[in-house]
Amino acid sequence: MLSRMGAPGFREEIDSLFIAPFASHRWASSRGRSHWVGLEGWQDSIAGPLSAIADSGGCEYVYSRDDWYFASVNDPPELRERLLEWHAGLAAGVEAFMATNPDETFDLEFMRLVVRQMRELIEHACVEAARWQAAKHA
Repeated sequence: MLSRMGAPGFREEIDSLFIAPFASHRWASSRGRSHWVGLEGWQDSIAGPLSAIADSGGCEYVYSRDDWYFASVNDPPELRERLLEWHAGLAAGVEAFMATNPDETFDLEFMRLVVRQMRELIEHACVEAARWQAAKHA
């Protein structure tokens, strides 16, 4: 179960999903670990805005940018859409991993679990960012 935004533990949830899988998970196969590392770009794209929301409640740095990552992202609903696009890319990358033995199947199931939890965290963070934005403009 994910903790409430701003509550103790939210930063830890981000770290457990975006840092720990590579650093501390006991990968059963080198191929699974290598595949996960290959998906790091998707993970980093998602982690940046979520970290900002964890730190400040909002994601203002995104809205002022007009680069490839955040072009046309001007508010929390648009940020949610972009994060979900990146999440879909990450999920597709995980599903592209074709396990050929039990160890690789174990790693694939772990990757799937992390990706599902990332989706939940995205939804939760975007709700909180929208609340923060509304309170700021109230």
